Amino acid sequence: MIVEERSEKHHEEQIFSWEEIFPQLLRAAQGQTMFNALPSVIHELNNALNTLLGITDIWRNDRRLSKELKEDFEVLSRAGARVREMLTILRAFAEGVPTQPQIALVNLLEICEEVCKLLAAAFRRSRAQLVKTCDAPELTLFSDPTRIRFVLLALLQNACEAIARTGQGGQVVLQLSKEDSGTVVITIEDEGGGITPEVQERLFHPFVTTKPAGKGAGLGLFLAHKLLSDLQGTMEITEGEKGTRVTLRLPSLLPQSWK
Repeated sequence: MIVEERSEKHHEEQIFSWEEIFPQLLRAAQGQTMFNALPSVIHELNNALNTLLGITDIWRNDRRLSKELKEDFEVLSRAGARVREMLTILRAFAEGVPTQPQIALVNLLEICEEVCKLLAAAFRRSRAQLVKTCDAPELTLFSDPTRIRFVLLALLQNACEAIARTGQGGQVVLQLSKEDSGTVVITIEDEGGGITPEVQERLFHPFVTTKPAGKGAGLGLFLAHKLLSDLQGTMEITEGEKGTRVTLRLPSLLPQSWK
């Protein structure tokens, strides 16, 4: 009898129904399966790329070729170098997020560039223009680079998808600054139409999403908020001029004398 009463109480306290969360769980599991396969895929792509670049280097240095053909091989070589750079960034993500924060000196500008390059194609497809501004000559802090990458990727991808849903294009403004205390402030503001108050109250809960069915697991903001908390950071989501504004505050995690 006691077990039955506890069981009924447990069900009453549940926020989500099984029918509501199962599609998101399934999508998250599918994404995890693909994520687990990513390192081996990157390895195979790198091998193929090295072969192609090797052949390209041989041909572009062949004196028998015309100037036009050498220029074509030079273009191929530069394109291959860009692909290699993207694979290097993907490998950093594929290593996964450690259970405990791994604190190191982080160059935030470099991490932002990595994430922006990774999302460049998605922004073009969504007709979203990414505008980056920085109010500090340098942005370094002691923190966990893997966690910061994940948070920025999740938030910029959300902003990009919000603009895509409008069908009209728009801007995503990424602003970086640093306070006198050493705390880094990151602001991401989109023109994606905003979030309803009902959804905004539950944004940091798992399986809450504003995306159409089958388009998201509802875990991005939940995980980003958790990882940011691990770094003693904060996330504030407010209404922007034409959409949503997300403000992140990241302190340096070592004493002032170490900065």
